[in-house]
Amino acid sequence: MSNVTIPIFNALIAFSILVQAQPGQIPPASITSSDEVKQWWEQVRAAGAEAAKAAGQKEEMLKKKRVPHAYVPDDEDELLSKNDREKMNAEIARTTGNYLGLLREGKEKGYRVPLPDNRVIALHHVPARYTNAAREAKAKGEIVLSVEFRADGTIKVLKIVRGLGFGLDEQAVSAVQKIIFLPEIKDGTFVNMPSNLEFTFNLY
Repeated sequence: MSNVTIPIFNALIAFSILVQAQPGQIPPASITSSDEVKQWWEQVRAAGAEAAKAAGQKEEMLKKKRVPHAYVPDDEDELLSKNDREKMNAEIARTTGNYLGLLREGKEKGYRVPLPDNRVIALHHVPARYTNAAREAKAKGEIVLSVEFRADGTIKVLKIVRGLGFGLDEQAVSAVQKIIFLPEIKDGTFVNMPSNLEFTFNLY
């Protein structure tokens, strides 16, 4: 498990992921491979970037509509119109589905990933949201989730190692399920990677 953290800060909380890389792009091929694999890998890179962009655009729109330093939790149902919300969610589902489909295609065709061994690369993640119940209780502290970054590009929450209650545990799980990432690579193959995700909630 990596000891490097990725911090995300907003007015209410801090979120960190125990993975190797800052959110970014999938690296270009660096290992000699066939033209077919090279073409597939470029499609993976483009699809990963597109999925991260679609998710990021929704987060940026929400950020613009939030009240700075407000303690009332922002709900996207209230901040976005039904039309905007449905349109953005559909685009996120489409682009993420395309990305995961390409990862699946590579496995089905037996392609070797044209990169050296590497930890999970986060392409996009969002902070968990504070809740009214937590605000009223002035709850703060850390939530630790045991998860598995899977070889197929999905993530599974194995257990809540440390929780806070007040709806914050559910918010942390929801944020985890929105992570877009490139799986860990070992010997040219995507593999599962267990890790802990830490969410730190602070009232300012």
